[in-house]
Amino acid sequence: METINKPAIEGGKPIRDKPIMALPELTEEEIEEIVRVLKSGRWTMSVGTKIREFEEDFKRYINVKHAIAVSNGTTALHLALRASGIGPGDEVITTPFTFIATASTILHQNAIPVFADINIEDYNINPESIEERISDKTKAVIAVHLCGQPAEIMDIKKICMERGLILIEDCAQAIGAEYDGVKVGSIGDVNAFSFYISKNITTGEGGMVTTNNDEIAEKVKLMRSHGETSRYHYTTIGYNYRMTEIQAAIGILQLRKIDELNNRRREIVKIYNDEISDCEAIKTPIEKKRVKHVWHIYNILLEIEKLRKSRDEIYEAIRRENVYVSVAYPTPLYMEPIFQQMTGHGKG
Repeated sequence: METINKPAIEGGKPIRDKPIMALPELTEEEIEEIVRVLKSGRWTMSVGTKIREFEEDFKRYINVKHAIAVSNGTTALHLALRASGIGPGDEVITTPFTFIATASTILHQNAIPVFADINIEDYNINPESIEERISDKTKAVIAVHLCGQPAEIMDIKKICMERGLILIEDCAQAIGAEYDGVKVGSIGDVNAFSFYISKNITTGEGGMVTTNNDEIAEKVKLMRSHGETSRYHYTTIGYNYRMTEIQAAIGILQLRKIDELNNRRREIVKIYNDEISDCEAIKTPIEKKRVKHVWHIYNILLEIEKLRKSRDEIYEAIRRENVYVSVAYPTPLYMEPIFQQMTGHGKG
């Protein structure tokens, strides 16, 4: 590892002149396709064809019967929960170490998030902890594939099948990831993806619901567009959770290069691991057996007892070198005020 004489935080020259910006992979082909859709005037699902094309491509890639494009990953999770019949007073087990939407969408259904513990090796939800938290009110489990590494999804699925629970995969960070050669997003009863700008492929904003369940798929399709069964006729409360044709046009082209992009991430991770491996105070991430990790996030664990500085001091020092770093999910969700204060049907 290269030795730095004087850190930038102490007045030395930063490693990089400018900060590294994590920008999406956008080519001229995508720009031309965006312009083509704009010029067509067919910007919405009701008059265009790109959303349906994106859905068809996505379901083939994930290997599921249904893929339904929506406005973002949060709405994908919300529709997955509602289409599964989750309602007031139901308990949904999930992880506290995740983005807020995984749990806040449970609250949208007036249901109760119940937080299970995580594994220290990969920070994913622990199957044994899930079992310990099942009650007579438990209706579903949301398993997050954190940082791009699949959770122990087959063990979790077995628990859900034995206990009659709905399994929802949160694949927001894990498009293209696999467990035993099976793509995530095809294992749960209903599953959610995100195409936010930071994800492995992006449409700026956008999401996808996947399922092999015909009934759930029809409910999701209905609810994403106001519950409208035919023009100006409605059978259920719905939302405007639709994707645009412009987003779908980008998504079609992004999806074609997802494996290439994920492989490039794997190459970069190898470089990181090789460079950091001789630092005893840093625990580098692992790729567990049976899985294909897609490295949405490269997460390290600092062993503070081996360091002379605190985590926050090290964080600031790295930032001063113009290298982007962040503290992921610094507060477990169960400690956030929203989950401490939600008492309508019980506390999470």
